[in-house]
Amino acid sequence: MLRPTVNELLTRLQGTVAGILMPELTSPYAQGQAMYVAMMLARAADIHSREAEYDSIEVKELATTLTALSRLAPKHLGRGLGDLKKSLAVGLRSAKKNPADRRAMEAALSDFTVALALGRLDEAVARTIRAHMRRHLDRTRAFLGNINLAG
Repeated sequence: MLRPTVNELLTRLQGTVAGILMPELTSPYAQGQAMYVAMMLARAADIHSREAEYDSIEVKELATTLTALSRLAPKHLGRGLGDLKKSLAVGLRSAKKNPADRRAMEAALSDFTVALALGRLDEAVARTIRAHMRRHLDRTRAFLGNINLAG
């Protein structure tokens, strides 16, 4: 492992901003901005430390959803949905790679999400995609927490 780690760098930067720079700033606004930067560095360190676990869970979820769609495909991906069948095949092959090709898996599910938005899916497939999207948003919310990017 390379030293210092990204997490260690972020933590040290946070300490530099809060412990060294902030006391030297004279305006309340500059001090507030320095504190904001220190807090965002702490947040980034926390997120970075949990990223590998989040990614692992995401890849498993993508593979599970693609597998569920493959079980539905013969009956529920009829005529006019050949493009989705191709996307599904690419996504399934990508899930079996070692390591899995997350981007290709996400691209396949994105095609299904677009089809859902356009009303091209039957209810069984639409239900599977909506459930996947709900689980993904819940995981993302839990992982990132409440971040106000507007500052």
